[in-house]
Amino acid sequence: MKNLIIAKRYSRALFSLAEEGTAIEQYGEELDGFNGVLKEFPDLGNALRNPLYPEAVKRSLCAKVAEGQQLSPVVKSFLNLLVVKRRVQDLPDICEYYHKLIDEHSNIARAQVKAAVDLGDNELKKIAAALEKKVGKKIVVEFKRDAALLGGVYAQIGDLVLDGSVKRQLLNFKESLKRGAVG
Repeated sequence: MKNLIIAKRYSRALFSLAEEGTAIEQYGEELDGFNGVLKEFPDLGNALRNPLYPEAVKRSLCAKVAEGQQLSPVVKSFLNLLVVKRRVQDLPDICEYYHKLIDEHSNIARAQVKAAVDLGDNELKKIAAALEKKVGKKIVVEFKRDAALLGGVYAQIGDLVLDGSVKRQLLNFKESLKRGAVG
């Protein structure tokens, strides 16, 4: 289960340090790199999360991995803090929320776009341009093919949902028939 309160608190703290040092993107990449190592070597992640290992051993492991990746001193001490506070298991959520903060800072919104057929780059650029006008932010499109839509396009940006799919139109038509509004 995601613990968003903890993820938000830690990622905001690191983000504020990154803003002071103008290293926002760098810290995000370093966090992703360390998180990638934990995914690639699950035994290392398990050792850092295991309460039976002494804290000194876990801090030493974390420091060696950080040295191997040539992480900045701020990220090293941040990861050390996660080890001390037993929050290493929250690192994936912290990374995810940190990237949301980067997007917010850069005035970027991520749009999940679905269509029944694969869309070309040109169509996706047109959809992104239309969505940019709608929300007033730069749009990064994450496309997914969904044959269940039957046709049309479905787009979601945060809480905003724009559903122009044939499936939605058929459901709306069905509801209007039930109410007796058609005819």
